[in-house]
Amino acid sequence: MPRNRPGALRGARPAPGPRFWKEPPPARIPGLSARTSLAIHRAERLSPGFWFSRGATETALRRYRAFLHPPGNRPRYPRESYCPSCPGCALDDVRQARDALADILPLLPPRARAELRRAVTPLDRRYLRLTLPDPLAGPAAPWWHRRLAKGVEGW
Repeated sequence: MPRNRPGALRGARPAPGPRFWKEPPPARIPGLSARTSLAIHRAERLSPGFWFSRGATETALRRYRAFLHPPGNRPRYPRESYCPSCPGCALDDVRQARDALADILPLLPPRARAELRRAVTPLDRRYLRLTLPDPLAGPAAPWWHRRLAKGVEGW
């Protein structure tokens, strides 16, 4: 049986048109590479869940950095969010922001996961150094929830 020539096969297909994106490309997350930022945005878009809205990881990372940014070695006390049931307001609590970062890590490809982990690890060390342990916290909670907190943040 004779086979078709490659040119005949290519001629049978319609020519590809220009590519149009339905939305603009995502912005690069400060402190991370463009490849990792794209992987994070892709994971946020494809994953259902409480934290996974567009830009939630960037907001959580920014919130975590802002909590630890003021100079000095005075103890810091995380505050609960005024409205913890909505994803936007929940990130006012730095512990919830750290939860969001922990939840996105397993969804990323290995290189992006390693880069995000390298960005979060020094922040974790500083958080552990600047916050005080809560003796009444349950052992089942993640370590960042077992730190002393006070009051409500937000409104």
